[in-house]
Amino acid sequence: MKKYLVVIQLISLFFVCSPLFAQQGRPAGPNTILFGRGTYPGDDSSYAMIRTSGFTTMMLSSFYIKANGDVYSGDDGGQPIIHEGRYTGRQDWIRRVASLRQGGSVRRIEILLEGRWYNQPPNTFDFIRDWIDSSKGASGTGPGSTLYGILRVMKETIGVDAICIDDESVYDSTSIIRLGKMAQEIGLHMSLCPFTGIPYWKSVLDGSPAAVVDAIYLQCYDGGKNAVPGDWVRGLASTVPVYPIFLCRGAFSTCGVSHNSKSPEEIKAQLREFKSGDPGMRGAGVWQMADIEDYIRQRCADVDPASGTATSVPQYLGQLRESLAGSFR
Repeated sequence: MKKYLVVIQLISLFFVCSPLFAQQGRPAGPNTILFGRGTYPGDDSSYAMIRTSGFTTMMLSSFYIKANGDVYSGDDGGQPIIHEGRYTGRQDWIRRVASLRQGGSVRRIEILLEGRWYNQPPNTFDFIRDWIDSSKGASGTGPGSTLYGILRVMKETIGVDAICIDDESVYDSTSIIRLGKMAQEIGLHMSLCPFTGIPYWKSVLDGSPAAVVDAIYLQCYDGGKNAVPGDWVRGLASTVPVYPIFLCRGAFSTCGVSHNSKSPEEIKAQLREFKSGDPGMRGAGVWQMADIEDYIRQRCADVDPASGTATSVPQYLGQLRESLAGSFR
């Protein structure tokens, strides 16, 4: 038994220290993150635009795990993308995701696991908690388990570098820490996407193996409208970078301010303020591609000039990226 334990420890050490695992870390230099809700299965022109947009991290979002272990895209709830440990989604999406790495700006691809809000039916993180709890007769965390199969498909077939945890209701640190350890075994990083609850997220960080959690995407809109990155850096007491994530105009089908959405100029001003409280900040992001497209569809530059000047999706995408990156030059 001791020999087996030594082998397992060596394998885990290999994944953390190997060049492959290191390459999957956050991009060097300023990191600009685009949340991609609205991109499953997407189309070739949209992915070509994202690939050359200047954004360095693409977040495939949002994905939900059901009670039977099936994984669904929030863009298309009709058919699962993962069923019984196999990829069953659109093949053209797999090709488009792979194309993001072909000569453009994207250096890292993540997949966002989203759970339920308060008072909603059980979802993603309820089931992750239950599957890991051996007292419930769950399948656990071994190679034959439900979760291991899901992560393996995300790594080997979809081709992501990390899973992103957007839990806003369950808050069970034990299961998330063990999920991160599984991700590590497969060669994946794990990132966190909080909007509140510093003590909870600190417990996840403190309990996770070194280098597994390598990014924190702080929601600075809606429920996180009062979130300040500097407060999180100090509260988490960690070297893991905290990237503020902004909601752009066009969100919630309006050109005006909604749920603390911001124009490119407003994002730029807010970032300057955030950097004064966190001088080490090296990136930021925007939620989400579907809202960027809605901004143009609604002709927001004409309807509400205070929202910005973009009249095409590539132009708006470029303005948002510049508002994020300009603060880190």
